Amino acid sequence: MHNSRKRCNSRVAVEDQISRMLSRILVAVEAYPELKTNDHFIKLQYSLNEVEEQLSAARRFYNSAVTEYNNAVEMFPTNIIAWWMKYQLKLQFKANPQAKNNVNIEINSK
Repeated sequence: MHNSRKRCNSRVAVEDQISRMLSRILVAVEAYPELKTNDHFIKLQYSLNEVEEQLSAARRFYNSAVTEYNNAVEMFPTNIIAWWMKYQLKLQFKANPQAKNNVNIEINSK
């Protein structure tokens, strides 16, 4: 049980980091207007948007699963088994808006 909690927390941290990096890439593009018309970059941007949507869906799924788990831990009669098994409430994933400013991605021009 403890190992699965670590995996879940590390996965949430990785997904949060990926999300922050994706947003920083899109902001960094503003310094290179010629990229906006490049076909490869347009495809990359589409792919990044798709990844961000998938991460968002994964977060919603995770939060839904945590809500169901927490309800089972708190409601009768499953709360008796949860107490006996020493299950504890889990925290939902919440994005940290301040952490978005900590990632620095540089685009090197050739």
